[in-house]
Amino acid sequence: MSIASFLQQFVLDYSHLQLLLAVSSCVLAHIFYIFFKTRFFLKILASKHLHFPIKKYYLPLLWLVCNFLIFIIVASFYNFFQQPSILLNSISKLLAILIVFRFIRIAIASSLLSGLVIILLVPTFFLHIFGILDAVVFYLDQFAFKLGKIRISVYLILKIIVVLLSVMYVAGFLSKKIKNYVGNNQDIKINTKNIINKFVDIVIYSAVFIVILKTFGVDLTAFAVIGGAIGVGIGFGLQKIASNFISGIILLFEKSVEVGDIVELENGNIFGTIKHFGGRYTLVEATDGKEIMIPNEEFIINKVTNWTYSNNRARIEIIIGVAYGSDLTRAKQIMLECAKNHKKCLSYPEAECFLSVFDDYDIKFTLYFWINDIVEGRLGAKSDVMIAVYQKLTANNIVIPIPQRELKIIGKI
Repeated sequence: MSIASFLQQFVLDYSHLQLLLAVSSCVLAHIFYIFFKTRFFLKILASKHLHFPIKKYYLPLLWLVCNFLIFIIVASFYNFFQQPSILLNSISKLLAILIVFRFIRIAIASSLLSGLVIILLVPTFFLHIFGILDAVVFYLDQFAFKLGKIRISVYLILKIIVVLLSVMYVAGFLSKKIKNYVGNNQDIKINTKNIINKFVDIVIYSAVFIVILKTFGVDLTAFAVIGGAIGVGIGFGLQKIASNFISGIILLFEKSVEVGDIVELENGNIFGTIKHFGGRYTLVEATDGKEIMIPNEEFIINKVTNWTYSNNRARIEIIIGVAYGSDLTRAKQIMLECAKNHKKCLSYPEAECFLSVFDDYDIKFTLYFWINDIVEGRLGAKSDVMIAVYQKLTANNIVIPIPQRELKIIGKI
């Protein structure tokens, strides 16, 4: 047999041609892989921080992508000029499967979860390649039993497992990414972050719940009855719970009180810092360390003093009495000097002192001054100023009188 006749027979033999094209495609893909690796990834591989992830994850993915693209192009040309090639098409699909699996390995940190996903997907992809997926699905769907009006088959159980794993992973991934983005954003306030996080959880997991129910084939109109029952329960037995929950949402959106604010309730009986907002209560830490759980409704229907609503400034009031016959102008001057000389006293609004009452045994002055940060406390500044006032009044021979009473006894003792 001559060389010409041999080549003619070889070219006419499609199986040999497909094999030759497959081998040539592998060689060409490897050449492209080496080119991209040396051209673009060589500098990245020199970095110690990126060397391990690039070498472990992305270089194998690059090799698969190069092979997949070359095989797709070769198979497309071959199918255009000849009949469809089973070999080239099958190799292209297998490469696509490997690329998907590689993405799963990179995206899912848990090796157990990624392995489970791959175990479930590998048979499905192979059955699809060989064209028998529909037949296997039909066969598995024959083994079934009924639970009320819901028909549960082996295929439905496998489908639920896959859907459940998929939606739970996607939900957790989206929730984590959104919360990380919101948490790292310095322009968003803490309460707004809490609102966004709760809203994200409600939306994502509500969608997951609906997807799972639809997968089971549950009629969602049945939940209208449940919703009515819940409404009746709220109307009668859950009024306070519903009221506190809605009040908490109002507080979060209204921002009248926020985490870190110093509040006062019940005419000063409760005084402390807000530490946490819950669905039912707000946690307030008192100045003595007690943690008080206050129903959210109390912040809506009762009077609340927020010492840090618009700023952290606070005014301190001190009542001081001096004896009759004292130099009142000098006493007032001393009180103002002691307040102004304190390190926490603000220059604006400036300290003020007024003669307020001519009492039975003394003349009372009221001293007002402002401190810059109530979070640091008021009692320390008030105590310091009172000590300084007492010392200076004593040094200037101005007496702070003590109560005295004169008793007149009539009759014999």
